[in-house]
Formats: sequence, C-alpha cells, structure tokens
Amino acid sequence: MPNVSEEEAIGAVTRRISRRRPEFRQLVRNENSDIVFKDEEATGADRLMTRRLSERLNRLAKLVESEWGKEIQLRVTDAWDEQGEHGPESAHYEGRAADVTLSDLDTTKLGRLGYLAVQAGFDWVYFEDRAHVHVSVRR
Repeated sequence: MPNVSEEEAIGAVTRRISRRRPEFRQLVRNENSDIVFKDEEATGADRLMTRRLSERLNRLAKLVESEWGKEIQLRVTDAWDEQGEHGPESAHYEGRAADVTLSDLDTTKLGRLGYLAVQAGFDWVYFEDRAHVHVSVRR
C-alpha cells in the first residue's frame, strides 16, 4: 500500500463539531466495556465518535483480546475533541479519529497494535509516537 496522507485516506476535515451544532447529534456514544476510555476531560467526549469509528474500535477491541487475553484492553486516550487540543485540520474534531494504546501501557506492543488496527479496518493508521497509535476513518 502506498504511503498517503491522512486527508487523502479519509477526506478533508470540513468543520469542527461542537455540542451546539446539528452534526453533534450524529455522533454515537461507545459503551463497549472491553475498551478503557481515558476521559481526562471528565466530559465523556472520548466516548463520542462517528458510527464508523465506533464500529472499528469495537473490532479492534476484539482483536486485542484475541492477541493478549482479557487482562489487557484497548485504551482510547482521545476521540472526539471539543477543546481544540489537536492540530487545525484534525479528524478528532469531527469524531473520526482516535488515539489508542493498551491498558497495560506497554509501548513495546504499539507496533502490533497498529497492525491489528489495520486488520480492524481503519482507513488510516499512524504510529504517531512512542505513546500511542492514531487511527481514523472516512465519513
């Protein structure tokens, strides 16, 4: 697969979704108990996302369990961003991106997690840094 930018893979970010915008009602809340949501903002924003992203995260959670057992879970550190913590064109603002790691915080497993994310069907997977893997989906 050729290297492509995130925008080429998932499409451009057209607008930031806020709680006041009509598009906000299209976001779904992921309640999967097999996923740990960091929720550092204490607003539940990390559970809010597009249906497509939610479905891919659920698939990835199953692959993580198959790989490492029930004692290690998929961990979402960021999904929908309502506070402007990402770059200006981030898919997090539309609920189409998530930053993921594992509940045991073992960074040596991130390469394998990225591979599993590709298997789960994300449209773009990026080993962003030594702390997490960035995943995103098209509309």
